[in-house]
Amino acid sequence: MGAEMPIGKQLMALRSTIFLASLVAITTGTAAGAMTKNVEAVRPRIAQRGTTVEVSIQGVSLANPREIVFFKPGIRATEVQTAPEAPPTRGFAHGGRISEEIRCKFEIAPDCPPGEHAFRVLTATELTCIGTFHVSPFPVIDEEEPNNAYSNDTLESALPVTLNVTVRGQLGNGAREDLDLYRVAGKAGQHLSVELESARIADRHYGDSEFDLALRILDDKGRPIATNDDNSLHLQDPVSSIVLPADGTYYVEVRRSIFTPSDTIYCVHIGDYRRPLAIFPPGGQLGTTQAVTCLGDPQGAYERLLHLPAIEGTFDDFGDDESALAPTPMKLRASPYPNLLEDPTNPETRVPAIPMAVNGIIDSSRDVDLYRLTVRKGEKLRVHAFAASLGSPIDAAIRIIPIDADGQRGTPEVDLDDSPVTDHDIFGTSFRGGGGLPEAIDPSAIWEPKQDGEYLLEVRDTSGAGCDTGVYRVEIAPLSTVVQTLLSSATFDWTESMRVTGLAVPRGDRWTVDLSFPSGQFNTIPCEFDLIAHGLPQGVRLISPRIKPGTSRWPIQLVADADAAFAGAVFTLEAKPVDPNVQVETRSQQNVPFINHSGGSAWRTVRTDRYIMGVTDPAPFSVHIDQPQAVLVRGGELAVPVKITRHNGFTGDIELRCGSVPRSITMPPPSILSADQSEGLLQLGAEANASLGTLPLFVIGSTVRDDIDDFLGAGHIRVSSEIVTLTVAEPYVELAAQPDSIRRGERKTFTWSVRHHTPFEGAATVTLLGLPKGVTALDPPPFVTRDSTEVVFELQATDEALLGQASGLSCELTVPSSEGAIRQRTGRASLRIDPALK
Repeated sequence: MGAEMPIGKQLMALRSTIFLASLVAITTGTAAGAMTKNVEAVRPRIAQRGTTVEVSIQGVSLANPREIVFFKPGIRATEVQTAPEAPPTRGFAHGGRISEEIRCKFEIAPDCPPGEHAFRVLTATELTCIGTFHVSPFPVIDEEEPNNAYSNDTLESALPVTLNVTVRGQLGNGAREDLDLYRVAGKAGQHLSVELESARIADRHYGDSEFDLALRILDDKGRPIATNDDNSLHLQDPVSSIVLPADGTYYVEVRRSIFTPSDTIYCVHIGDYRRPLAIFPPGGQLGTTQAVTCLGDPQGAYERLLHLPAIEGTFDDFGDDESALAPTPMKLRASPYPNLLEDPTNPETRVPAIPMAVNGIIDSSRDVDLYRLTVRKGEKLRVHAFAASLGSPIDAAIRIIPIDADGQRGTPEVDLDDSPVTDHDIFGTSFRGGGGLPEAIDPSAIWEPKQDGEYLLEVRDTSGAGCDTGVYRVEIAPLSTVVQTLLSSATFDWTESMRVTGLAVPRGDRWTVDLSFPSGQFNTIPCEFDLIAHGLPQGVRLISPRIKPGTSRWPIQLVADADAAFAGAVFTLEAKPVDPNVQVETRSQQNVPFINHSGGSAWRTVRTDRYIMGVTDPAPFSVHIDQPQAVLVRGGELAVPVKITRHNGFTGDIELRCGSVPRSITMPPPSILSADQSEGLLQLGAEANASLGTLPLFVIGSTVRDDIDDFLGAGHIRVSSEIVTLTVAEPYVELAAQPDSIRRGERKTFTWSVRHHTPFEGAATVTLLGLPKGVTALDPPPFVTRDSTEVVFELQATDEALLGQASGLSCELTVPSSEGAIRQRTGRASLRIDPALK
C-alpha cells in the first residue's frame, strides 16, 4: 500500500466534521461532575498473549476492589488491590476525574484471542463501567521516551526495533509537534507491514483529533516510500504494507494528522507478516471451512483456508495459523445461509434459492453487479448488505427491480444507499452526526415483493471507490423471530450510566433495572414470554414478571441471598415463549461509545453480547413497598407508601425515586429522606389517556454524597424494592355539567351529572376546582357513592366577583382507601359571571 486508500464518502466525513476539543483541568478536591465514570484510564493499554503484565486502573470510587470480570475468556486478573498511594488528581472534559487507583496483574493465556477485551471491576460496593484492555500476538515493548523529550524524532535518534513487535508509544503535549521514529532492518522482497492503533485503543469517552494519527515508511535517507492516514479497514487508524525494494535500514514514522497539544497514547505493530485489505468471499456458512482469497497484499492475492465459527454474526479473523496471527483483525460474516459468488463471466448471476448470501467485488467505479432471483409475492425478506462494515472501501447501494413477463425491467421496489445502525441490529447507542459506525453507510431493507416471479438485485458503489478490494456481501433471507434484549443508558452522549444499567446487587437484597426490547428488521415474538438468565452464580436469581408481546421496556430484578458469594459473573438472557410452538432467537446486547464529542459522532463503540453482574457488600438500608390494593384511575392519583429499613446504625440521607413507568404515568421527582425518616410517599398520577391494564412498579433507593454527582452512578450504593403490580383503570366516575351562569351577589346550585366506571366503597368527597375570583363553593362539600347520579354544589358570588366567562372548571374526587386518600380529577365545564340585577 502506498498513498491513502479511497474510502466511502460518509466515513471520510467522520473526520472532516470534527470540532477540536480541549481537555479541562480540575483542581484537587473539586467535586466530580455529572459525567463521572468509575474507570477513566487503564495502563498499559496492550500486552502480549502468554505473558503476565502489571496493570493500573484509575478513576473514582475504586476502593476495596475484589475482582475484575472479563466479558470473554483469555485474561485472568490476580493480586487485585488498591494502589499504595493515590494518583495525582486530574480531570477531563465533561466532569471525568482520576483520584483513585487499582493495581493488579493480568495473566494473559497463550491462546487468548488478540484484540480488545472488555471488563468490569467489582469492588465491595460497586460494579464499575466498562474498561478495556488489548492483546497482541507480538512481544510488546515501550517507546521509552523520557519526560516527553523528543528523543526519537530524528533518523539518528530513532528507536531500533526488531520485526514482529508491538510498541507502546505516546505523542506528547509539548508546544511543538512530537513525532516518533522506529528503525528496522529489512531484506529485499521481505514484507514490512505497519499498523497503528490509537482511536481503537483509546479509553477516553470524550476526545477528538488528538487520536487521529498518520504513519509513513521511510527509506534509509528519510524519503517516504509509503504513507497512510485514514483507510476503510481501520478508519482513523493507519495501516501500510509494502515489499521492501532492497536490503537495508527503514524507518516507521508516527505523527498526528492534525497538531493537537495533547498526550496521545498509541501502539504500533511492525512486522513482516502479510496484511491483506480484504478477504473474498467476506463470509460463509456457519461451522464450515472454505477457501478464501486474500486481496490487497503488496505481493498480490493469495489463498488460505477460513474456519467459520458456529455462531451467527460478524466476527474478527486474525488468521488460522496460531503461530502467525495478525495483530489486528479482518471483519467477516458467519451466517446459516449458503454462499453464492458472483459470476464475472455473465452479466447476471442466478440465485438458485432463498435464503442465500451473495458475494461479489465492485472492482471499478463503473462496475455494477446483478443477481437474478425468483420470489413469491408478499413474502417478507431481509436484504442486508455488508461492505463498509467489513472494511471494504466501497459505499454500497442496492436496487431490487421487478422483471415483467416480457423480460423488461420495472420500477425498483427497493432503492437504498445508507441505513441507520438500528437496521443493522445495533441498538442502544446514538450519535448526533447520524453515524460513527461504518454500518451506517451499508444498506439493509425489509422487502415485500409486489409480484410473483423474477427480480434483479443490483449492487453498485456510490462513491466511485471500486477497486480490487471492493468486496461486499448481501444476505437475503426470510425474517427471523427475535427477542433483542438491551441494556441502554440513554444518557447525554450515550455515556454508560451504572445508575441506569449497572448490575451490582448487595448481598441479602435486590437491584432492578429496565431492560429494553427494541424493534428491528426481524419479527417480534407473537406471544407472552418469560426471561431466563444463564450464568448467574449460586445464590443469585432473576425475577421478572411475564412479558407481553409488543413490550418495549421491562424491569428485571436480581436478588442475592444472604449467603451469596461476593463475586461477579457473565450471563445471558433467554426468552422462553409461553406458546411451545413459537421458535424464537434471543440476543443480548450493550454498546458503549468512546471518543465521543458534543455535536459529532463517536469514533468507536465497545460492543458486548452478554452482561456482567456482581454481588457486593450488604447495603446500609433496604427499600420496601407493599402491593397496592387500590387501582390508579385515569385522571387520578395514588399514593404508594415506601418503607426504609436502616441497617447497622446507618444515618445517611437516602434518595428515593420511582423506577421508570410509561410517560402517561406521572411520578414525583426524586426525594431525600434524612436520618430521622424511615418512610416516604410515592405520589403517582395517570393522565386521561393512560393505557389501561397492569404494569410493574418498583422504587429505587440510593445513598447521597456531595463529592460525586450520581448521574452516571459512580460512588453510590443502590437497592430497589420488590416489583409490584400497578393497575391502571377507567376513572371511578365521570362528571359533566352544562354551561351555567351566576350573578354577582347571587347564591345558586351548580349540578354535575355522574357516570360510573370503576366501583368503589364508601363516599367520595368532591371539590370544585377553577372557580374565578369572588365565587366560592359553600361547605359542606358534596359527596358521591356508587349509587349517585348527580353532584350538586352550592355556589356563592360576591359583589366583587370577576365578571365574564370562566372556563376549565373541573372536579376532584377524594376516594377513601385503606392505603390513604385516592384522588381523581374529572370533568370540564364553564361558568359565566353576570352583573347583579338592578
